[in-house]
Amino acid sequence: MALMNDAELAKAIRGGEVKSVYYFYGKDVAALESFTKRLVTKLAGKEEDSLNLHKLDGRKLRMSELWDCCNMLPCFADRVVVTVNDLNAEQLAKDDFDYLLSIVEGLSDSTTLIFYATGVDLYKTKKSLSDKNEKLNKLCQKIGHSCEFSFRTPNDLAKTIAAKMQKLGSDISRDDAAYLAQMCLCEQAVINNEIEKLSAFAQGRAVAKRDIDALCIRRLDADTFKLSGFILKRNASAAFSLLSELYDMQISTISIIGAMTNSFCDIYRARAGLSKGRTSADIANDFAYPKNREFAIKYAINDCRNVSDSRIRRCIKALYEADSEAKFSRVDDRIILERAVTVMLRK
Repeated sequence: MALMNDAELAKAIRGGEVKSVYYFYGKDVAALESFTKRLVTKLAGKEEDSLNLHKLDGRKLRMSELWDCCNMLPCFADRVVVTVNDLNAEQLAKDDFDYLLSIVEGLSDSTTLIFYATGVDLYKTKKSLSDKNEKLNKLCQKIGHSCEFSFRTPNDLAKTIAAKMQKLGSDISRDDAAYLAQMCLCEQAVINNEIEKLSAFAQGRAVAKRDIDALCIRRLDADTFKLSGFILKRNASAAFSLLSELYDMQISTISIIGAMTNSFCDIYRARAGLSKGRTSADIANDFAYPKNREFAIKYAINDCRNVSDSRIRRCIKALYEADSEAKFSRVDDRIILERAVTVMLRK
């Protein structure tokens, strides 16, 4: 079988197509983990009730234990399910790796083996798995299913969000659906939770941007990006109002400064790219932005068009100084940050 995306894989499983081996990896760890849990529940029942589910830690995996689990007979069920979390095949000795491949090739029809990575980096480059991981992946594709859970862009997710909303009895515009994706940093598992919440609240009417702002989980990255924009536009009232909201949410000063610094780095990269005639897509590619953060460059370009390089550098310097002072000074750290924002608002 070929490499599948999560939508194709979900459709195959809903259609009753169950394979003996699955290999899940990718950057969208929340979606990957959520999908794995749903698949395990479908095949083996709830974890606490299952006699046929065997969970193994890939970091400490012994091949003899894996062989034993994969060759157990189902108990009052159709199949045994074995999960292996965070196996990096690159760390295996040659004999163990060869044994692993032979176990996968010899799986019985009553066994399903699921490899899934949530806490290890299996990649050799930005897009390619390391050699041994890719070899295992190719074998899993050949006899089962493999799926890369990669982040998608807000525009890509907008259609999916609208379709899910419609199934729950509510409509949403494409722009508002993309905005929801941005608010959730394109994390599918988070988006799914917000969709259910918004649909329940809307009770059949169309979901609007004001509903998203009022109900959805606030993401610090998204809020500080807005805050950075207010600062560059010298909108002191909006900047301090949003900063006050962040403190009301009990977010620490150090966390706010860190997120703001990331936002201003996005803005500085955008400004540098613009000065060389680069497009937003070029800049995102130049700095290896993941798909779920490419929108940050687009917004950064809008924020920095009429701002000098020197002013952006001054803002970054003010944040650096505020970070150092907040960590080592006895002055109230909120005062330190508000003073830094005041400096950043100056001409």
